[in-house]
Amino acid sequence: MIDIFICEDNQKQLDLFTQNIRDSIMIEELDMEIALATTNPHAVLDRLADTENLGLFFLDIDLKSDIDGLMLAQRIRKQQPRCFIIFLTSHSEMSFLTFQYKVEALDFIIKDTAEHIKYKIHECLLDVQQKYTSLNNNINKTFVIRHADKYISIDFDDILFFETSNNIHKILLHAHKRVIEFNGQLKEIEHQLDHRFYRCHRSYIINKDAIAEADFDAMNLLMKNGETCPIAVRHKRGLRKLMSLE
Repeated sequence: MIDIFICEDNQKQLDLFTQNIRDSIMIEELDMEIALATTNPHAVLDRLADTENLGLFFLDIDLKSDIDGLMLAQRIRKQQPRCFIIFLTSHSEMSFLTFQYKVEALDFIIKDTAEHIKYKIHECLLDVQQKYTSLNNNINKTFVIRHADKYISIDFDDILFFETSNNIHKILLHAHKRVIEFNGQLKEIEHQLDHRFYRCHRSYIINKDAIAEADFDAMNLLMKNGETCPIAVRHKRGLRKLMSLE
């Protein structure tokens, strides 16, 4: 997921940008959410310290504060080298300053007509989603599911296990910080995963790297989040091999 931060000193424009972004996320079913919309650049830095997701930042250059948008972008880039930064400005001639500040802006949105701003925001969000997906695919393998009218990409490293839901034709994906229910069958999911995943039970697929402790007498696994998964007798030997125990 991508966390979006908006920093604009004009409250009316801040509300407009926020609504445009929210509309585009809904229309395009993007795996993004607005983490913060504020007139205060210091609030961005404070909130950024608490987020673990990659950030997308829409920053006004003139923030009428002791920190302008370029200085804020510099500090953001130090905390999140891979983040996406888009500047909002009424002065196109200021774009050259980003090279001096070395903040690598993805784009500039000139504050002219409301329609143009809306179009550019929509275009930028689609561009970021494409780059984010490509970046993840190159660095980490991801599992993509459709949930609540949007597509969600979960890094394999973040997945603890899958289990069959009590709801028919539904699967529960247990990640480190969230549980997502979606349509599917375990036998179909198996083919989308790599060597670290194992069908330890007819109702469970586990990530071996997420196992905290294996009890082959009690026939269950303690996962790193404190949850347990059962081990089927016929899958016991295969699991031991996967864990290099025999």
